[in-house]
Amino acid sequence: MKRATAVRTAEQVAQRCAHVAAQPAGIVRLRVVEAWLWGPLLGPPVEEVPDDGGVSVALVCAESAEDCAWGTVPPGAGQWLAASGLTRRPVHLVFRAAGQPVWNHAVTRPVRLWSAADGTDEDVLRAVGEGAAEDLRPPAPSPDELARRLEAELTASLAAVRRTSAEHDAHRWAPGSPVGWADALAAAVRGYLELLDAGTRDSRR
Repeated sequence: MKRATAVRTAEQVAQRCAHVAAQPAGIVRLRVVEAWLWGPLLGPPVEEVPDDGGVSVALVCAESAEDCAWGTVPPGAGQWLAASGLTRRPVHLVFRAAGQPVWNHAVTRPVRLWSAADGTDEDVLRAVGEGAAEDLRPPAPSPDELARRLEAELTASLAAVRRTSAEHDAHRWAPGSPVGWADALAAAVRGYLELLDAGTRDSRR
């Protein structure tokens, strides 16, 4: 997509996060408290960014690390996504738990775009538009820091695999379609395997 489109998409992410945050918890249960940009849009300015992952956003939620295990979606995410309308925009979303680092092996050197407490960070949005976001990015973690982060994420991910496996088994023969439970289990397993692969690559460096 054109860079200008990607920048507008980042601005829309902040706007939609603010819109949903203003809804009562009784209407939208999931509370997204921050949105962080990562990926190609933060890199050197180019005329076009990839359609897939060009605008990548980490949504920080007031949920546990297990509920936001890598590659999964927390309870209430479907409702939040429907209310935000972001699934209809060219943006790659991942969910992260509040109180945990946003970054990991994939979410590299992210920059906070929006928070429920402070609103949109206009300096970040301006820097992204000018192709100067690199100056705002934090330094990359050390190998030891990354290894510790992956270990913590693997613990949460394995717990999510065990939980979704038990839920799938419990609902497999229940009335209604088991597809939702199977999809949740598959997402948890894929996330766990990705973390394992990332840890293997890191240990070989």
